[in-house]
Amino acid sequence: LLSTVTGVHRYKWLKQNVQGLYPQSALLNTIVEFALKEEPVDVEKMRKCLLKQLERAEVRLEGIDTILKLAAKNFLLPSVQYAMFCGWQRLIPEGANIGEPLTDCLKDVDLIPPFNRMLLEVTFGKLYAWAIQNVRNILLDANAKFKEL
Repeated sequence: LLSTVTGVHRYKWLKQNVQGLYPQSALLNTIVEFALKEEPVDVEKMRKCLLKQLERAEVRLEGIDTILKLAAKNFLLPSVQYAMFCGWQRLIPEGANIGEPLTDCLKDVDLIPPFNRMLLEVTFGKLYAWAIQNVRNILLDANAKFKEL
């Protein structure tokens, strides 16, 4: 009796979902539209797009690793570290326009595998931690000098 009741509830949910009594999510609508599309799907084009996103993610990871290695150097002058960080953020002198700053490390690489996605986020997080630590050190030094005065 118990299995029959639970089975009925499962089928009731399925029946209501198929009949459209529950509002469908945007993801579910996208999947249904993709599955029911009668136009041929260019799988080769999709594969190339995914490969380009993977390449883009690898280039970002390589670049951020290089910046992290340079940031770890203790012999760099503070002005060099500052210039390097501003260059990474695309904060350049007024008059030169090279594009908008990169707002998210996953911009235009949202279809890469989850491992690569997390690797990018963790690596960018290390750079953010380095920047925050530098700002903290500058503030502590300024506070100490202010107290001396």
